[in-house]
Amino acid sequence: MNLPFSDDRIELCGNTDVFFDRCRRLLECSDMLVQLEIRGHSVAVWGRGLTASDYADGRLHVQGQIAAVEFDGGL
Repeated sequence: MNLPFSDDRIELCGNTDVFFDRCRRLLECSDMLVQLEIRGHSVAVWGRGLTASDYADGRLHVQGQIAAVEFDGGL
């Protein structure tokens, strides 16, 4: 499967950390949902106690108890 943003790095480390490259925009950030845009596509990270940090140069680090990662509104 060739995703439209497949050249971008999305790294999931266990169920506590996810790293994104080339994040265009942070759309929403709460303790349950971090939603961002990568190349015009929506990515949502769902969980508990979520925080977003290191938002510089298109990078984003999401930490917390990660339950799911959705691409363009679906699992």
